[in-house]
Amino acid sequence: LGAGAGGLVSSKQSGRRGAKSAMISEDLAGGDCLNVGCVPSKALIKCAKVAAQMRRAHNYGITAAGPITVDFPAIMANMRTLRSKISPADGHDGTQAAGAQVFQGRGIFTGPNTLQVTNSQNQTSTLTFRKAVIATGGRPFVPKIPGLSDSPFTTNVNLFNLNTLPPRMVILGAGVVALEMAQTFARFGSHVTVLNRSEELFGGRDAEAGRVMRGVLESEGVTFLSSVTVSRVDTIRPRAVDDDDSLPLLSIEINSKDGETTSALECECLLVAAGRRPNVENIGLENANVQYDSNRGVVIDDLARTTNPDIYAVGDCVSGVPRLTHMSGEMAKVVVQNALFNDDWKISSLVVPATMYTEPEYASVGVLDDDNVDVYQTSLEGNDRAILEGETIGFVKIYCEKGTGTIVGASIVASRAGEMINEISLAMKHGIGLDGIGRNIHCYPTTGEAIMGCGLQFINSKWKRLD
Repeated sequence: LGAGAGGLVSSKQSGRRGAKSAMISEDLAGGDCLNVGCVPSKALIKCAKVAAQMRRAHNYGITAAGPITVDFPAIMANMRTLRSKISPADGHDGTQAAGAQVFQGRGIFTGPNTLQVTNSQNQTSTLTFRKAVIATGGRPFVPKIPGLSDSPFTTNVNLFNLNTLPPRMVILGAGVVALEMAQTFARFGSHVTVLNRSEELFGGRDAEAGRVMRGVLESEGVTFLSSVTVSRVDTIRPRAVDDDDSLPLLSIEINSKDGETTSALECECLLVAAGRRPNVENIGLENANVQYDSNRGVVIDDLARTTNPDIYAVGDCVSGVPRLTHMSGEMAKVVVQNALFNDDWKISSLVVPATMYTEPEYASVGVLDDDNVDVYQTSLEGNDRAILEGETIGFVKIYCEKGTGTIVGASIVASRAGEMINEISLAMKHGIGLDGIGRNIHCYPTTGEAIMGCGLQFINSKWKRLD
């Protein structure tokens, strides 16, 4: 039930492995990631990076013929073209070719082992299953702020429909989506303000990375208002009814957390990026004896089973798991193995890295707690590749169990952090200690040598010395 990463992998892999498989798709195939998330955002991030590099070209002895201009409609058209090149991989034709039948419509559980699908013509089909997977994903969380629901606010769902660059953008939230789009639109030329209800980025979970990333974004013109809440949103001017490219005008009333200070901001785009909520309501989970929480998601055990042993759940609709596309796909592999072949693959065995695709990128995996661990850290200021490319802002930090080389977590701020973190997650998954990373030969010059540097620190701390 669902056609995002979790639904696609579950249905396709089941079909390829001999099961009679069906995928129920209510919306566009590919889910949020393909249509309104990972894919279109990375296309915009690349365009913004090129704009920033062109503005810095004089640092490399290259002079542009004139001022750099941003053609926002062309950028958005390019994004849609690129997205269309990726979409066939997630299309229904590919799913059917893999051996799964596709039902287009809304699926609702009618019993512990039955589903009803209603299509756009209000025609219904009843499916009986031995095993099922809930992969309904999530949606943007919209806070209950007076005036917000009646205003023409923006979320990731409609952000990529813009054709006019907003002169002013206010972003409600300071998570991954918020910071990626803050930097991107600031580079395009918008004046961007980020509203953070906390004092630190990432909720203080990785304070050093938060300080570095805030400094980078502020240097590019992004304004941060910390420890604030929004008390009201007013629509000064709605979008023009007959002009899809027009922008509204909004006023956002902001309060300091102590309630002593109130101010107002006007903007043409209010991007609500305040987290996600699981899609678990109105799909008949009660009929299927599946326990869930409206805010957190479906309850599963370590085998990804729900409270109905014939129904599993994966991805953003699940309680207590990272809401990441690659997590959804990996959970689907676990489910297929356990549901079809009575295996016992465990969710707790998964090592799940995450990346924020700002410049520099921020990637992390595992435990990011300075207490009761040993921390090994290298700065990019001494990394030759980073020096040569003018990208010395950042670090690699690896956390190990106290007194050992057993890696329990890592965080990286670097231009290639999303590529670099995979080496560490692989080591964690297969029990390779930090000494193993230190003794692994890395190409020179690469930013990845900073990871090796942490390993060498550990090795050097255990060196025997001649008296």
